Amino acid sequence: MQWLDSLNDIVNVVNNYLWSYVLIALLIGLGLWFTIRTKFVQIRCLGEMFRLVGECVGSAPRPGHISTFQAFCVSTASRVGVGNIAGIAIAVVLGGPGAVF
Repeated sequence: MQWLDSLNDIVNVVNNYLWSYVLIALLIGLGLWFTIRTKFVQIRCLGEMFRLVGECVGSAPRPGHISTFQAFCVSTASRVGVGNIAGIAIAVVLGGPGAVF
């Protein structure tokens, strides 16, 4: 099937082009655009973020609710934990049990 080979060649050329400088420029450009558009919310609200995360530490949350710090911990654990588990599993499969140590 010659048309499948031609389609594969076209997709490979477009893929190689997009995953090089185009994607990097697009990500940097959009990051700067959103930063300017939101008036540097990452920097402006940094103190507010720390205040919200730390305001309920040590106190009991309302019944049926979780504190902002607990939500932050669950969110971080879900992102970091799954990556670590998958990374260890792949390391053991590829490098054997010695990869853990």
